[in-house]
Amino acid sequence: AFIAGASFLLTACSPKTTNPDILKLEKQEQVLSLTSKVNSLKLDLEKELVKVQELTKQVEDANDKASKSSKEAKSVSDNLSDKPGNAKLSSKADRAARASAKDAKAARKLNDALSKSNKKVESLQKEIDK
Repeated sequence: AFIAGASFLLTACSPKTTNPDILKLEKQEQVLSLTSKVNSLKLDLEKELVKVQELTKQVEDANDKASKSSKEAKSVSDNLSDKPGNAKLSSKADRAARASAKDAKAARKLNDALSKSNKKVESLQKEIDK
């Protein structure tokens, strides 16, 4: 009876049973966890790619607008150079220069946002490829 009790006590106190079914389930749990993480990263990547497309379109529009306002400001400035005493033309040149600066600033901000979004896409790609 003592031997049976000691045998039971040793079995109950063993550090970890290595049942093959438990090991298999633990492996499946790890695979599911990794699959879930990869799927989440892919979803984030798709969202970021949509954002990149939207920002690209906005950047193109902003760059065109900035270019046009810059050309307008130069044209008005050239006209003012030809007629230096014209107060109305001077005011128009000032407004055109301000609009040009505003449009350039907006384009720069959008370009920065696009750059940041492209870096995030690269980061997500690297994470998925791991």
